[in-house]
Amino acid sequence: MVTNNNSISSKILNPETKIFPSFSTPQDKFSDSCIENSQEQITLLAAAVHSSHDSIVITTTELDYPGPEIVFVNQAFTRMTGYSSQEVMGKTPRILQGPNTDRKVFKDLKEKLRNGQVFFGETINYRKDGKEFYNQWHIESIKNSLGEVTHYLAIQRDVTDKINGKKKLIHDAFHDSLTGLHNRAWFLQALKDSLAKANEYQDYIFGLLFLDLDGFKLINDTLGHSVGDIFLQEVAQRIQNSIRSQDKLARLGGDEFIIIIEDVKDLSIVSEISHNIQTALQQPLMLGSQEIFTSGSIGITLSTMGYETGEEMVRDADLAMYRAKSLGKSRSAIFNKTMHKVAVKRLNLEQDLRKALEKEQFELYYQPIILVNNQSIAGFESLLRWHHPQQGFISPAGFIPLAEEMGLIVEIGQWVLRQACIQSRLWQTLIPNRSLFMNVNLSPRQLKQSNLVHHVDQILQETQCDRHLIKLEITESAILETDDKADIMLNELKELGVKLCIDDFGTGYSSLSRLYKFPIDTLKIDACFIRAIGKHERKEKILKTIVNLAHNLDMEVVAEGVETEAQFLKVKEHKCEYIQGYLFGKPVSSQDIEKSFKGKY
Repeated sequence: MVTNNNSISSKILNPETKIFPSFSTPQDKFSDSCIENSQEQITLLAAAVHSSHDSIVITTTELDYPGPEIVFVNQAFTRMTGYSSQEVMGKTPRILQGPNTDRKVFKDLKEKLRNGQVFFGETINYRKDGKEFYNQWHIESIKNSLGEVTHYLAIQRDVTDKINGKKKLIHDAFHDSLTGLHNRAWFLQALKDSLAKANEYQDYIFGLLFLDLDGFKLINDTLGHSVGDIFLQEVAQRIQNSIRSQDKLARLGGDEFIIIIEDVKDLSIVSEISHNIQTALQQPLMLGSQEIFTSGSIGITLSTMGYETGEEMVRDADLAMYRAKSLGKSRSAIFNKTMHKVAVKRLNLEQDLRKALEKEQFELYYQPIILVNNQSIAGFESLLRWHHPQQGFISPAGFIPLAEEMGLIVEIGQWVLRQACIQSRLWQTLIPNRSLFMNVNLSPRQLKQSNLVHHVDQILQETQCDRHLIKLEITESAILETDDKADIMLNELKELGVKLCIDDFGTGYSSLSRLYKFPIDTLKIDACFIRAIGKHERKEKILKTIVNLAHNLDMEVVAEGVETEAQFLKVKEHKCEYIQGYLFGKPVSSQDIEKSFKGKY
């Protein structure tokens, strides 16, 4: 045991206490000067200890139970812990410990101090009111003039803010700021760990679910991004509530979520969780006064497929998700090798599509549009065709959606418009006594380009065609996807001198209420209404209603997809101005069109 504990305590706690006797004999003047200097140093030292921002504690040296006793604390200790000096004097520093205090730290502390080393450490301690704080320790021994350890000096610092700041940085690095879920970076590491476990233990199987919301873009575009954000937060919570506590959920970005289904003992667990998620998502969500519905398409793959990397597994789950969407959305699909082959084929097609324009593999075909009254050709619709060097002819349905996804449709669309305008001007020269209009399709992505009007005007000027003979076709669904500025953009196109046509009318949700706002010249009735003639009485009535509506709005009507004489007679009865379909001509090349002109005009 160490002696003179009380003397050290009293000297520091009372800086004015004299720690050396007073000498006044003349022969000891030098000693008096030293004593005065020492007294001043002790006073300054005591003041510095008392006013230090760091907590300072001095204890006895008993390391075994019941442990050292506190003989001194400064004011910073009181501020940090809430204990006054009177409350802790004679007690052990264990009064700061609690349930989350790391006992390993104190084992290391005792070992270092017994070996005469300085201890540095950090652990969770507790204030008088029970609140946790992170305490950083620096403890070393105090020795007397004989080199004996008499006390331990502990300098403590509250590093709670610093630790919490680090924790926040780590949290933010691995969590999605919008939903609070884990993010892609965290997920990829978790997936790597799960794959390593699956490769090490044969009986460990896990599943991967890749979920993409159906129709989220429409919600975002129509209700705004702030509503979309709230919607995503609710979706995240619903997904979280649909999975087990051991499963891992992350948001990859946008409306994509991914889930690791841990320790799959029975494959029915995967399908059950998938079903639970889809059921939860299908429940209506109220955002203010707006009731919103959504669903999710889920792609599934299993660790039993023998994956080497997480990226491969995510890729295949993503492919399965797209397969689920193609089946009608709100579905799930399990990855198989066929999907991989399809994906490779698609990737090759993407690469070839990027080169198709440069290598001049595109060509325009033209389908005649017939005037009903005299069954003569009034104009043509220009239709894109791709002659692939290996695969031969590829129909538009095989590459146009892909071009839309890739963003290439804008560049391709400009090429189509330019070629159609050049062809229109050529036919004006070949047949000067006929004014054959030329219909050109605009893609939904083109309509969203802020510089669309500029590009159209530029092409019209470059080709010097009669712009009044150019009709730009816009699908009904594309108009519905545009914002409230669509009417401004359409009016600007009209001011260029071109005409506007709504294509596939009747297939959208309901654009009747907005139709009168747009400067449309022609309405093209979707072929599904023409095919219904003689089969579906209700659709025939809708056909008649659409024609009457168009005429009331001073629009001409084209019946698209006419293939039989009965269909022709019916649309003629409904007073459609134009028809288009295989009954009067399939799409053919410009050379074939020009051959048919010879001898007629």
